[in-house]
Amino acid sequence: MFRLDNILEDWATRYKPLKHDPAASAKHKTFFRVTMIDEDNYVVRNFNTLSSPCMAYATHIDAELQQNINRISYRHVIYFLVKQDTAPQKTPHTDELAATEARYETDDMVQDLLAWLIDLQRKAGNGDRTFVSPFFSLTDKETREGLRGLQLDTANWATLPVHWNGWQVCGLSIEQIVPRDKCINPEKYITD
Repeated sequence: MFRLDNILEDWATRYKPLKHDPAASAKHKTFFRVTMIDEDNYVVRNFNTLSSPCMAYATHIDAELQQNINRISYRHVIYFLVKQDTAPQKTPHTDELAATEARYETDDMVQDLLAWLIDLQRKAGNGDRTFVSPFFSLTDKETREGLRGLQLDTANWATLPVHWNGWQVCGLSIEQIVPRDKCINPEKYITD
């Protein structure tokens, strides 16, 4: 099964502003898997100790059938989080300026990720065997097909109007279209 979260974790280890280390303690990681950003999870419970910036992939599944049930459309949601400068500000204007700078930082990270994913799609489509990752393989058929199905040209994102203890959050939504296997797999059923 195609796992976008593994591809995103690989990006987080390569992307200098995040410098994710999967072997580090949770306090020092910058990539997380969460059900939803507003649910009770490690990220929400530990905003005061997280490294900034960081990102979280929502693991809930949001899908629908399309085109006479021949395809499935999945919606992937990725959150980028930046702690704004919370030093005492002299005026509301400077406080809003700090929040705005944090929001623009999340926007920059979204655009960097999309550019990287577009390049990765190209490499997968060209059969590039020079790209090496400990998280996934471009030679894997499911990975290549999963990357091909990402609708990066229609990705959308927005900063959230919620303010979690000085954190600014931007949610990125990416649609993925995959063919649907309509056959029954007899190996999944008990037969008499």
